[in-house]
Amino acid sequence: MMYIANGGTTNDRSLSRTGVGTEFYANGGGNGMSLQLNLRDVQKYLQQQKLDGWLIYDFAGLNKVALEIIDLGGHFISRRWFYYIPAQGEPVLLLHKIETTNFPAIAGKQVTYAGRHELVARLGDIIRKGSRIAMEYSPENAIPTVSYVDAGTFELIRQFGAEIVSSANLVQYFTCRLDDEGLASHKRAVTALHDIQAEAFRLIESKLKSDGKVSEYAIQQFITGRFREHGFVSNSEPIVARNGNASNPHYSPSAHTTDIIRPGDCILIDLWAKEDKPGAIYGDITWCGFAGQNPPEQYVEIWTVARDAREAGLALLQQAHDQGKTVQAFEIDAAVRAHITEKGYGEYFFHRTGHSIGEDDHGKGANIDDYESKDLRDIIPGLLFSIEPGIYLPDF
Repeated sequence: MMYIANGGTTNDRSLSRTGVGTEFYANGGGNGMSLQLNLRDVQKYLQQQKLDGWLIYDFAGLNKVALEIIDLGGHFISRRWFYYIPAQGEPVLLLHKIETTNFPAIAGKQVTYAGRHELVARLGDIIRKGSRIAMEYSPENAIPTVSYVDAGTFELIRQFGAEIVSSANLVQYFTCRLDDEGLASHKRAVTALHDIQAEAFRLIESKLKSDGKVSEYAIQQFITGRFREHGFVSNSEPIVARNGNASNPHYSPSAHTTDIIRPGDCILIDLWAKEDKPGAIYGDITWCGFAGQNPPEQYVEIWTVARDAREAGLALLQQAHDQGKTVQAFEIDAAVRAHITEKGYGEYFFHRTGHSIGEDDHGKGANIDDYESKDLRDIIPGLLFSIEPGIYLPDF
């Protein structure tokens, strides 16, 4: 089931009710998904969080966050570079002497190095002892989407007497909040996805009436064809799964490995896509259906448990909004999972409740997760994420 809600409320649910999964957009403004950072805003945020600075580090493109917030203009920088944004004062770019003509102009002072001893010395000039510095690091790799600083670099910076904390909240605040166009792009994607899934189920119905069967792969290819007609792209093929295949969350049929859908089957369709243009935001929905008039009681029971679990997560968000409180991402997962466990199906729910959504279907913002990890990030205005519990029994 997907909801788009303003300011953390759910007043507009009727506009986007779709299935068991949910996307929740907390509206409150923001600076969008830009590659440019407003340094004044960053420094203000650092001060609010009692951080002395943000040290952005990359080597040969390993730090995806660094490459998103600093546009290298297509240049490949072959040596290590650091960009330090202090809570107060002028930023510092530290890079190798051979890269000075390749690195794009950026706010702050440029400092160069050549040999490794000079690199360490220059870093020592930048990093003050006792300072609290954010980097793309996550304790115990709890949040892999912001964990790009290697252990050796972590040790190098820490030897200067700095305390290193995760930049996860910084990254979320400055790169994951949707602006008005981002939200509009998401809504256009969702509208199209709704239409396409409805067409896919109608095609299944038609084929079963005329031929008594249709392959999962044929329906999958129908959906991808409709993506192309809408001018949409996706990072992988949609999922069309019958019966036991639906119990595999990442099952995908192919021309050589596909089952045949027949009357009486349970059918799952999971589809995600976005407009094929810069800055477009994904939509991501999942539907389950039954090829017949009267679904078995067990199907209805499982669907009801999953739906009510989803509603438990939304109720937590609604309550926090009404009380002016902030919810952390893991708390939503805990509420959803508690309901499924109470109903006796906890062992069959073996993934996190939801994920961040942005220009990538799985974004860098807060994941609704107290299972695969414990995502302690706050749900802040402007985030888009799914609430999509699943119960995966052996037969469906």
